Amino acid sequence: MTNANITRTEAEAVANENTEKNVALFLAAPFIGLVYAVLLPFVGMAMLLVTGTKALVAAGALAYAGRLVKNVALFVAAPFIGLVYAVTFPFVGIAMLLWTAVEALTATIAKIEVPALRLTPAYAA
Repeated sequence: MTNANITRTEAEAVANENTEKNVALFLAAPFIGLVYAVLLPFVGMAMLLVTGTKALVAAGALAYAGRLVKNVALFVAAPFIGLVYAVTFPFVGIAMLLWTAVEALTATIAKIEVPALRLTPAYAA
């Protein structure tokens, strides 16, 4: 084999590979177009949302909307928060009473003087 034969064989392999690639793209093209057509509305809506959000941020309306959403959420959650407080307050009160009692008891015990034991040595007696 000469150098020309090897080059021709390599060229044929590349041509076959390109042909296979072109056939695969030809068969996949309708499906790629279908995916593009199906996703196009979603891409358009996403771009519309991004553009609208940028405009709202520039106008300062987004901060107002955030405060409004927070206030509405707190208004909806307020009864449940109140219920949690009403249920837990007795337990919190008992715990505070016990804590105060333990502090008072330890303070009283700390003030009690224990008489020192006087041991006199045997030689001193």
